[in-house]
Amino acid sequence: MAYPGDRWRTLGTEYLYSRPWCSFRLDEVRLPDGVKIEYGVLESAGFAAVVPVTQSGSVVLVRQWRQPAGSFTLELPGGGVERRENPREAVKRELLEETRYRAEGLSHLVSVHTSPGRSTEVCHLFRCRAVPELSGPRPEPTEFVSTVELSLAEAVEKVFSGEITAATTVLGLLMVVGEAAGGCVGGASGLH
Repeated sequence: MAYPGDRWRTLGTEYLYSRPWCSFRLDEVRLPDGVKIEYGVLESAGFAAVVPVTQSGSVVLVRQWRQPAGSFTLELPGGGVERRENPREAVKRELLEETRYRAEGLSHLVSVHTSPGRSTEVCHLFRCRAVPELSGPRPEPTEFVSTVELSLAEAVEKVFSGEITAATTVLGLLMVVGEAAGGCVGGASGLH
C-alpha cells in the first residue's frame, strides 16, 4: 500500500522547450503505488519582487500587460533572478528599471514557491523605502510599464476587491500590513 509520504520516482526527463529564462520538461514518473505517469514541469531561475514604500507612505506598484492572464495587472515591481544572481541585487535592479525609485533599507520578507504543483519557480519578496531617483525608470525593451502609487490601505482594498490578483503581490502587501499592525512576520517590526 502506498502512503502520502512516499516519494515519486523520476524515471526519465525530456526537455520540450528551453530558453535562458525558463524551460519546460516532461518527466516520466513512477507513483508510490507503482503507476507510471508523465508530469510537466516549468523550470525557472525564479524572480524577486519588492514592496516599495515612499516617504509619504505610498506603495509603488507597476501596471503592465500580462500575456498569460490576457489583461493588465497591478503588481509589485520585480523581475527575473538570473542564474547565480543574488535576489537582493535583482530586486534593486528591477525597482530602478521599472520605476523612478531606488531601494533603501532593503529587507527580506519571505521566499515562496509560486506554484509547486507546476513549477520550480521561487519568488523572493522584499520590502524597502522607495527613494526617488532623478534618472527615472529604464524599462527593458519588452517592458511597457507604468507606475501607480497608492496608499497601503488603497492597495489592500484592491486586493480584497479582486483588482490585485498576482499572488506574490497579494502576499507582499498583506505581509507588510501584518508588520505595520505589529504582527510577528519573520521577527520584523515594519517599515521605518
